[in-house]
Amino acid sequence: MSTVFFIAAIPGPKNALHRPNYSSDDIGRSKPIDEMQTDSMNTPLKRVTREEAENVALQAFSFIMSDEERLGRFLAVSGLGPDTIRSAASSPGFFAGILDYVASDEPLLIALAKEMNTKPEYIMQAHWSLSPSEFE
Repeated sequence: MSTVFFIAAIPGPKNALHRPNYSSDDIGRSKPIDEMQTDSMNTPLKRVTREEAENVALQAFSFIMSDEERLGRFLAVSGLGPDTIRSAASSPGFFAGILDYVASDEPLLIALAKEMNTKPEYIMQAHWSLSPSEFE
């Protein structure tokens, strides 16, 4: 007994990644994946000013404080207490810490973006402005 395998060849450049591109007549055609990228993939990130980033962090902090469950989780993760939050808020790096916290919790990030009527990417840009990566 022998086994025979058939490999279908996709027309187009060799070694290119392809995904079917269906036309209105439902005939599959190959289109290289690199041609399918959206404009947002090619758009460079806009630098958010420190003032804008701090404003985003302030909105994030207000959003966290507005819900008892979110506030409880924030206090548990940050180690802050109701009596120490005011002094922590006046320390340098507090805004960066707020956005670090938001960036580490995707559902919170998405909920905040929805509340602010913005994209999560904008919040992440603010995060990067206050906490730049050591690899930049």
